[in-house]
Amino acid sequence: MSSPPDVVIIGAGAAGLAAARELSNAGVRVLLLEARNRIGGRILTHHTPDYPVELGAEFVHGRPLETFDLVRKAGIRLAEMKWKMARRRGNQWIEDDPIMDDVDQLFAKMRIDQPDQSFQEFLDHVDAHPEIKRQGMRFVEGFHAADPRRISVHSLVINNEAEAKADFNRQFRFADGYDSLVKSMSDDINWKSCDLKLNTTVTEIAWAKGKVTLKTAVEAKLHAPRAVVTVPLSLLKSGRLRFHPALPEKEKALQLLEMGPVERVSLCFRSRFWEEKEQLKDASFVFTDDPHFPTWWTSNPLPFPILTGWAAGRYAQALVGLTEKQRIVRALQSLGQILDMDEPNLRGEFEQGFSHDWQADPFSGGAYSYALVGGSHAGRDLATPVSSTLFFAGEGTDSEGNNGTVHGAIATGHHVAQEILAAE
Repeated sequence: MSSPPDVVIIGAGAAGLAAARELSNAGVRVLLLEARNRIGGRILTHHTPDYPVELGAEFVHGRPLETFDLVRKAGIRLAEMKWKMARRRGNQWIEDDPIMDDVDQLFAKMRIDQPDQSFQEFLDHVDAHPEIKRQGMRFVEGFHAADPRRISVHSLVINNEAEAKADFNRQFRFADGYDSLVKSMSDDINWKSCDLKLNTTVTEIAWAKGKVTLKTAVEAKLHAPRAVVTVPLSLLKSGRLRFHPALPEKEKALQLLEMGPVERVSLCFRSRFWEEKEQLKDASFVFTDDPHFPTWWTSNPLPFPILTGWAAGRYAQALVGLTEKQRIVRALQSLGQILDMDEPNLRGEFEQGFSHDWQADPFSGGAYSYALVGGSHAGRDLATPVSSTLFFAGEGTDSEGNNGTVHGAIATGHHVAQEILAAE
């Protein structure tokens, strides 16, 4: 593309790629800027010689059209998971445990037609067994990466409704890596109408109606009539991306949204030795009370010898500052205790481990978003265009219950592209 851009998109994650795809194919001249040396954002797949290892997004939740349309068009291989859960409390495996059904019943008591409150406040007053409350809290911390004392009950109700619509009980994995979805989006961009600049960090956006000037770390100024901002919430909240003039309505929305912390470690082994335990035969998820990595999952139904340890919320906060090697060691220690294996035997099976610190990553600053009390519609307020000049997308701008998901990010990219085309 030799002509000046009509639109600058900041961020080449799922939302930015989706917007670039739609706009470029409509003949709009797009300049796509990415601070990293790669596209994909919080989708990050490491390819070993034998199999892919996910370091960021891993699951496809339900059958969202935003994802499945790309999957069908590109012929991407998906593997559907079969739900089998194992639970361990203390030194005991718990058989035939109905706790998830009980947690679902607990969540069904949350109401959106009553004043909003935190999930912790909800637990303090709801009539339920203490163990069910404890598992509900663990779920909110683990799945939503949220602080139960801060997350909005209204937002959780909206999330649950969205999950029901998307057939959320079905879960899928990308057989050849989640980055195959990134490639499919990139392949669909009309590159004759779109330029991509990597290693380009935007630090300031000066704007007036119909005019945007960007300052970056590598180029003094870039100009366009419109800009789409898709950077994660943490970057917007930190003030590292400055707007001139300021956007007080956006700042108000950001105060009602938060980025959740997650630490995950994928451990690769010589074999799937854990399946020798009857409780773990064909298991997909393992829930424990380990103080460091309470949640684990296997690669099922894919045959890869990988176990992934997941720490979110306060569990992730406790691991902040560790190096990748230290996180791997800590995960191995936790796994050894869960499997009742001594370190020499576990080390004999272990080949290598992988982990990416999304909290320390300067271009993410966390895992994914959640709404604070009173903020169930703050994502929508953040997404509202400013003077048909500044547009916002990304999973954090979703208020339909799909925040924290790749398909939610893609949907916001599609939506913002339609807003721009309607304003042309």
